[in-house]
Amino acid sequence: MNKDVTCGGINLITFLMLTKNERNSIKALRHRENRRAEKLMVVEGNKGVEELLHSGFETLRIYATSGFDISIIKVLAEKKEVDIIVVSSKDMQIMSSLKSAPGVLAVGKIKEVDASVVVEKMKNIDNNGIGTILILDDLSDPGNVGTLIRTANWFGLSGVICSPKTVDVWNSKTIQSSMGSVFKIPICIASPVEVLKEFKLKTVSLDSNGENLYHSDFSPEALVIGSESHGVSADLAKACNSSWAIPGSGITESLNAALAGAIVTAELARRSTIKEI
Repeated sequence: MNKDVTCGGINLITFLMLTKNERNSIKALRHRENRRAEKLMVVEGNKGVEELLHSGFETLRIYATSGFDISIIKVLAEKKEVDIIVVSSKDMQIMSSLKSAPGVLAVGKIKEVDASVVVEKMKNIDNNGIGTILILDDLSDPGNVGTLIRTANWFGLSGVICSPKTVDVWNSKTIQSSMGSVFKIPICIASPVEVLKEFKLKTVSLDSNGENLYHSDFSPEALVIGSESHGVSADLAKACNSSWAIPGSGITESLNAALAGAIVTAELARRSTIKEI
């Protein structure tokens, strides 16, 4: 039997009620191995769900708590014929992986690309982007990874390659930190060393002992950012053509990965603009 409900002042019709099995299946997607096995992700919050619906990724279903404003999501969901299921606050808390559960979340299909797609885009970059690929080497913090993906998208980098040990891009916290940028830029999960060997990319890594970023005239096709605790792995560092250091006063021990990546990417964007002029 169909049930008329109201969510954020909008009348919705749910053809299916949330079952315990469905709720628990969504909860299980908190774990990387389950996301990989099912090729599914959970996107939380208005911004993330809206960006998912705007993207070429498939949205399977949307869940919202009664009274939560999802007016924009409702319009987008109708266009893509995606069901919206109204759930209780308790069920939303169970399904959410965030400390404070949002009023809306969605389940979508994971879509990654092969490294060749990212490299091809780098070689054919247009005037609105930078011909550089961002490589993330074993980063563990979803906030840093999400912010770096958002930065890469903002400055028009060609794509992102994440090492298999980097925190999962399709983690809800990573998606939220990226502000939906995971749906806007090509992302590949692959061994950075193997990618550099196969495509022979001119690559620079960030290293506190490297050449001063602002004194170097090296034009990289790939930029490597290492883990927050150990930096770039030894094998990957050897595969790079050069390394850059960000000059500073030395008062603090180091910059975090997201901030360091933003500084270097902004510099690459500045150089790209100068070349165009």
